[in-house]
Amino acid sequence: MEANIIIKDYPKEAEKLIHIWQHNCDSINHGIDFITFINKRPNNPKNDNRKIAGLSAKSISYLKDDKELIKMSVENFIYLMAKFGVDIEVIEKNK
Repeated sequence: MEANIIIKDYPKEAEKLIHIWQHNCDSINHGIDFITFINKRPNNPKNDNRKIAGLSAKSISYLKDDKELIKMSVENFIYLMAKFGVDIEVIEKNK
């Protein structure tokens, strides 16, 4: 299923999520099915699997200053935005 995602409104606390979404929009429109972003690295991680607000993600690279590059599916990222109060409208594209 292909769809257009329209962000109608969001709380100030979700501003960082909106910035990440906008930064990755071009990739998503070209068929990329994951989003990458920087997040704080947990203390003593046992593996590369992560849970962000209960949603699956994966660490793909450790960065400086206790940060890491995270990869999350577009579907899970949309769920994450919804969990944080982002008002999203999904419009299915017809082929």
